[in-house]
Amino acid sequence: MAKFNPNFGLNGSLGNLSFYTRWDMEDVITRTKGGASKEKIRTSPKFARTRELNSEFAGRASASQWLMHACWPHKALADYNIAGPLNTRVKPIQVMDTESPRGQRNVRLSANPRLLEGFSFNRRTSFDAVVRNPVGWSISRETLSATVDIPALLPGINFYKPEKQPVCPMFSVTAVLGLVPDLYYVRKNTYQPAKGYELNVYKDAVSDWYPMMKGSAAMSLEMQLDTVPPDLAFSLVLSIGIRFGTMVDANTVEQVKRTGVAKIIGAA
Repeated sequence: MAKFNPNFGLNGSLGNLSFYTRWDMEDVITRTKGGASKEKIRTSPKFARTRELNSEFAGRASASQWLMHACWPHKALADYNIAGPLNTRVKPIQVMDTESPRGQRNVRLSANPRLLEGFSFNRRTSFDAVVRNPVGWSISRETLSATVDIPALLPGINFYKPEKQPVCPMFSVTAVLGLVPDLYYVRKNTYQPAKGYELNVYKDAVSDWYPMMKGSAAMSLEMQLDTVPPDLAFSLVLSIGIRFGTMVDANTVEQVKRTGVAKIIGAA
């Protein structure tokens, strides 16, 4: 039974239609029910191509999960569900595997990691709309380290308040260096990295809190991973973000939830 909520709109089922909302979208989403049964998709020759697509989708979904964990501190700055768009970014990398049969193509991110650069964690206001000067960076695979060079942030010149977010008096710059292994087809709908890789391998660097009205001087943030990967089939992903906070008392700043901007700035 569908119900009308005056604050959020229509939710539930009505005939052959389903209505629901998501935290990152203002509109009510509508979809139809039905479709082929799971058994038919699993066994019918007519759905062979669908099974191939589903299997490779599972590989990209696994890669997206590893990517989100590699950028974990910045995931909280996203203003939409980034899993699907990350999946889309990974697809061209999977298609580059011309040796494996269709439906079993590996996700070797290390073959072209720079395709991830520029990926935004925000749709309402991007990192580049807040920081309007280039940010320098470098990554070393040999030392598993990275450096981010942020220019002086000058309010109203190269540093602006984000639109459609609460006005916060304080900000902080954050950088995250994460490790993502290549993923290989194991069996239907299952992709795994080589043995020895662990989830949540990242190192973050965080600046002090600064007043929005005053900005900050130029700074550098450095990170080096503690975990050594078992082989060279991995990528290093570097993301940068601005988080916003409010004063709790004279000596304490608290980060405001669902505020901030971030993007993947580099990969190697």
